[in-house]
Amino acid sequence: MNFKNNLKRYVLSFLPLFIFLVTPSCRDCDAFSNPSSYALGAFYDKNNPTTAVNITFESINGIGGANIPQLSNQKILLPLKVTERQTGFSFITSGLADTTYIDYSTSVKVNGPDCGAFEQFTGLGVSRDPSQPGQSSYSGVQGALFDSVVVVNNTVSADTINENIQFLIDICDADIKTASRNLIVTFYDIKTNNPRELQFTSIHVKGRDSDPIYTDADKFSTINLPLESDTTTVFEFRIGEDDSDPNTITQELKVRFNNSTVINDDETGCIFTNGTGSVTLVSNNVEGDNFVFPIDSIFQRMEVDRKTVNTNPDFPNVKLFN
Repeated sequence: MNFKNNLKRYVLSFLPLFIFLVTPSCRDCDAFSNPSSYALGAFYDKNNPTTAVNITFESINGIGGANIPQLSNQKILLPLKVTERQTGFSFITSGLADTTYIDYSTSVKVNGPDCGAFEQFTGLGVSRDPSQPGQSSYSGVQGALFDSVVVVNNTVSADTINENIQFLIDICDADIKTASRNLIVTFYDIKTNNPRELQFTSIHVKGRDSDPIYTDADKFSTINLPLESDTTTVFEFRIGEDDSDPNTITQELKVRFNNSTVINDDETGCIFTNGTGSVTLVSNNVEGDNFVFPIDSIFQRMEVDRKTVNTNPDFPNVKLFN
């Protein structure tokens, strides 16, 4: 009998808590009563921190997780793992990538009988290295997408206005510097694989013989060829006066590319969101990175060496072997 009475008192003592947890609210909670597990991130120009950067990502993923879409305002909701105390995220653009790790702590908070209890995420910190504790900010490394990552609010809430983390990108100043559109081409000796100087009667955009880029007055091992349009440019290399001369040899270099690649500037390290990238070659309607041609051609081999167009001549986009 005593056991039954004690059991009854025990059950009755927890009945209010049970009702509190399982009974729906009689009133609507406000939108921010139960903070979510999504940290709000946003992207800004390092040189103008109030200016949001509109950058297109090929993917944003929680490491080992599904792709995370950006919001209509270009911000991003980063899902934090409830069962862990750190979540990593990868950011991949058409030309650059980066990884950020977010540390945090959680605690259960009771928000009253109408809104129940929730898991509160606080103490947000960021790091490049998952083995290092999260900090209020960190500086990026050379060649990475983010110049720095900063925690501006270390407590997660349920709105999409108050940002938790800002990703700062060193955007190139368009008034000072523009993305290069000059394809870097280097000539190589096909036997030694060493650079060699070559001379041509004319190097020009196909159809513009009368406006050559280089003539027989020029002799270089590395040249710059200006890309035109936003997708394809065809260049001609000619040895001989014109096509009516049976001794004239002409060979095409057809290049495909885009002007929407995210790249680091070779000289300053700043970032262009409209860089030229995805460089490939086309021969006989076949697109690729490496082509072999007959022995009587000017070039017996063409190959892509660097996919993004930049300014350092030590890293040519295309190698032409003669």
